[in-house]
Amino acid sequence: MKRIKPTNNAEQWPRKEYPSFECRKRDLVIRISDWTRQKEEPAFDVEVYVGGVYDFNLSETFTTKSSGHTKDEARALAIAFASKQIAKLL
Repeated sequence: MKRIKPTNNAEQWPRKEYPSFECRKRDLVIRISDWTRQKEEPAFDVEVYVGGVYDFNLSETFTTKSSGHTKDEARALAIAFASKQIAKLL
């Protein structure tokens, strides 16, 4: 697995290191959050951390309201995306 480093700017955009999120240098962490109870924009959020560094470009959000997907469809898309990222990065 190729290790990534935080972006070298003040905001660390699009890659930011989170020291409070404990990861070893070789860890690949896929975090899926269920935000479908939010009224504004229900969604499943898939976040990818490589060695403790969050990468916006490797992550994605699967909405229900603005995309017209049902909760089950958005969930299936999030699972498929996470599986694809694991296969690509591991």
